[in-house]
Amino acid sequence: ASHRQGERREGRCQISRGEMSNQSSNVTKVYGWETFKVRFDGFESFLNGVMAGHDSVDSPEFSCFGHQWLLNVYCDVEDWDDICVSLRHRSLESIKILHCVSIRSSNGKEIVPCPEVHEETLPSYSIGQCIDRSKIMDALVEGALVIEVRMKQAVGTDLRDMPFVPENPFFKMMHKTFLDEKSADVVFEVSGSDEVRSVGNKRAKKCPTVFHAHRFILQECASTLADLCTRVDLTPVPITDVKPDIFRHVLYYVYGGKLTDEDFLKTNAKEILDAADKYGVANLKLEAEECYVRSTVITLDNVMDNILYADSKNCPLLKEATMDFIVENREEAIEKLSFENFPGHLVKDLLTAVSMEKKEESDAGNLSNTRVSTLRRMLHEKGLDVDGSREAMIALLEQKMDSTTP
Repeated sequence: ASHRQGERREGRCQISRGEMSNQSSNVTKVYGWETFKVRFDGFESFLNGVMAGHDSVDSPEFSCFGHQWLLNVYCDVEDWDDICVSLRHRSLESIKILHCVSIRSSNGKEIVPCPEVHEETLPSYSIGQCIDRSKIMDALVEGALVIEVRMKQAVGTDLRDMPFVPENPFFKMMHKTFLDEKSADVVFEVSGSDEVRSVGNKRAKKCPTVFHAHRFILQECASTLADLCTRVDLTPVPITDVKPDIFRHVLYYVYGGKLTDEDFLKTNAKEILDAADKYGVANLKLEAEECYVRSTVITLDNVMDNILYADSKNCPLLKEATMDFIVENREEAIEKLSFENFPGHLVKDLLTAVSMEKKEESDAGNLSNTRVSTLRRMLHEKGLDVDGSREAMIALLEQKMDSTTP
């Protein structure tokens, strides 16, 4: 509400911090709320002062959540029947709060109930509301106006003031079973084909690295790897086409771990992708593919190799990146690249890249020009499988749309 530019003064005022009353209408007594009772003595004389040219009256500053505040009361010059109450933020730092004000009579009855709680991010100068003058006059206590101010920090403002709730312990418990020999019912012996050690002047294969695992976890998270475990005893399952350090990272991911070593992931993205693809760890394959695309500089010298690799491993994101490169560098590609071994079924992917480069908009419901990452996001949001070719993803989405269309 607006008010005329006049004199602001500090009134005779008492401020006390208290508990929230159980009579509150729209705010319940919950963790984190702070309540202040601000008493403006001689409020009737203040109203007379307004008529004499005084615009507003301020309470002394008070502290809450480490910030300074004051309460300002003034008359709305556009509607003299309204008294406006404004909570003013006096600190320079920002804070996000929930807030409202309430007015009670001498017997504690809420004459002016608290409105719905509003959320504000400050420092804006003030936040307030207007109240009918007659209601305020009925609520005066021995001529004084008592205003109850309620504030609470919004979530995300200061974690120190928020209740602590431990996270679900499932992942920690799962991690504890990683490589746990005592509870394992599957054993892998991993020796990469190029794992050798020197013995004098001779070179010999290294001893395989042993990994213990659990059949039920593999069945849910790495189905192809689980299929190798046909024995019911602990006879080791040989793995000869993956390096032990790569296999360890794949198995760690299966147990809910995250590959936090970015340098290792970048350096070994292709090997991790191969292993994840081979053993049915779909999400790790997608993560390794994204890292490979992000960390690989595609050139005219390697674009064809990457196209064929993407096609062989069913990596649509990498395929999209290589097709984009050819379209962006079409003149050099026509001059320098040989397309003799270019698979015919990839022509559609190349035309899709041309269409997307021209930014042609699809008809409503047509997904053919949609980026791979967007298709994957759409599938994930619908709870569908995100590991597939562009065509497979589009078909799955269209099938889902058809099933939900009345």
